[in-house]
Amino acid sequence: MPTTYSILLYIHIAAGSMALLAGTINMFRKKGGPNHRSIGRLYVRCMMITGTSALIMAQIKPNPFLFIVGVFTIYLVGTANRYIQPATKKPLLIDWVYTLGMFVFASIFMIWGGYSLMNNESMGWVMLTFGGIGWFSVYKDFINYRGKNAQPKHRLFTHIGRMIGGYTATVTAVLVVNGDRLPFVVPEFLLWLSPTLVLTPISIYWIRQRK
Repeated sequence: MPTTYSILLYIHIAAGSMALLAGTINMFRKKGGPNHRSIGRLYVRCMMITGTSALIMAQIKPNPFLFIVGVFTIYLVGTANRYIQPATKKPLLIDWVYTLGMFVFASIFMIWGGYSLMNNESMGWVMLTFGGIGWFSVYKDFINYRGKNAQPKHRLFTHIGRMIGGYTATVTAVLVVNGDRLPFVVPEFLLWLSPTLVLTPISIYWIRQRK
């Protein structure tokens, strides 16, 4: 009989696979229009299921990797979806939940990373990188929530960047989980950071296209 964990794992894999497919389609096709929005809604729902299931599984079987992926997936995709909503220019409770939650976890990642480096663990750089990304994103949220961002399209740009950020988190999860199946040896910290290094320029490209 399937356990709760195995059921969640099946849901996690199915939702993650669908999210990657939807995200890939929307990343490389023309932005805007009903098709983009429909695929985007599917992407958001699947990503939120993926992130939530990751958090629950990380509690059933303690797994820092799953927990980090879950936190960033929910935050990035959740806030990306909120930023594109035309009727929510002022932050609501859910916006503060996303932002303050990310601040807390990013702080934990920074402390964790510093401690790891003190013990000569290369994964400390991963923790510091993701903690820094989290802090920077929270900083941008506070600027945007206070109406201090002078860029008229900042909500759209944030939407694009964070949607691709959520996609990056999912690709990272796939690489880290399957890293030992690659035909060559890749250092663990590179498995964690390479999707960010590759996909960030794509995010920058699409943002520049909308200016």
